[in-house]
Amino acid sequence: MQKIIGFFLLAVIAISCNNSAPKTDTATKDVALPYTASYSSSFSMGKPEYCATILKGSWKDWENNTLTLDNMKAWAADTIIAFHSDNNTVRGIDSLLSRWKYGRSLYSSVIDTIDAVMPVYSTDKKENWVLIWATEISTKTDGTRDTMSLQETYRINKDGKADLLLQYDRAKRKK
Repeated sequence: MQKIIGFFLLAVIAISCNNSAPKTDTATKDVALPYTASYSSSFSMGKPEYCATILKGSWKDWENNTLTLDNMKAWAADTIIAFHSDNNTVRGIDSLLSRWKYGRSLYSSVIDTIDAVMPVYSTDKKENWVLIWATEISTKTDGTRDTMSLQETYRINKDGKADLLLQYDRAKRKK
């Protein structure tokens, strides 16, 4: 009986010490899509440092209410175009700063939770993008709270700065 238990334990140890990684199919396959993407359907992973730049700049400055021109110039191009979720378009870093300062002044507190952030590179357009999914809890100056889901897409130019922002939001459903 001791030999059987010993053999069993030895087999378990041998199996658990197997260091080989599971095999995954890394070959890409061409898949016929039912639609043709108007921009691109050819992406690879981008540069993670672009995610850090956008999160440290745009997101942290909004949350901490530290919106300044110097802070914005660290991550945004002078010619940035922002398409906001309320259907307003802002052109230029000065106009964006003005709009964001006014918008942030309506809140006494903002708490952002980043659900996902991903840098991608369009291989056919040769453009870098940062994709962010988040949840924001905002407290207005009158004390009312609002929670929304946000999705922002930033195009990064050759200088490593955002020159385009596409923003989408949706109020969280009440349970």
